[in-house]
Amino acid sequence: MKIDQKQFLRSLLQNLQEELTQTQDLEKLPIDTLQFRKNEKAWNILECLYHLNLYGEFYIPHFLRLLTKAQPKKRDVYRSGWLGNYFANSMKPTAQKVKNKMPSPKDKNPLGLPLEKDIISTRIKQLNELIEVVNKAQEKDLEKKRCPITISKFITLQLGDTIHFIINHEERHMLQVKKILIYKEELEQLNS
Repeated sequence: MKIDQKQFLRSLLQNLQEELTQTQDLEKLPIDTLQFRKNEKAWNILECLYHLNLYGEFYIPHFLRLLTKAQPKKRDVYRSGWLGNYFANSMKPTAQKVKNKMPSPKDKNPLGLPLEKDIISTRIKQLNELIEVVNKAQEKDLEKKRCPITISKFITLQLGDTIHFIINHEERHMLQVKKILIYKEELEQLNS
């Protein structure tokens, strides 16, 4: 993928700002709504957010460290790597659907953990940090620095691709949160 870097980052920033608003709205919901699950194997809203927090704990420090070391960008076009582009696109939901579902690694699967609303404040803090990452990335070369990924110690992706991947991953799970809320509302209407 070749794209104007400012346009690329503007799109990612818009996604993050929408997610931040959506997450702030979740703070207003009662705990029983946040802990509602469609079935015993489905995640609830807090589990979705905690899953994202686990990834944030890994990636955000890497992003900030790499951005401090990254050189100023030399051109306006961002060129993604083939593997990073593949990973980022595999995460992106299309038409409000997740096209390729994949199981979460065991260490990132929060199903059944006793989670409380404080998960949301951590998520908001991380979203603000990701917004800071995207803002700092505006004038940096995002192709030369390579970022480790959680699934393999041996694979690294371009910094820009990894940021893209994580923000698409965020979007994927926030769509899941929306669907949980819609399902719960429809269920309540049926039962009333």
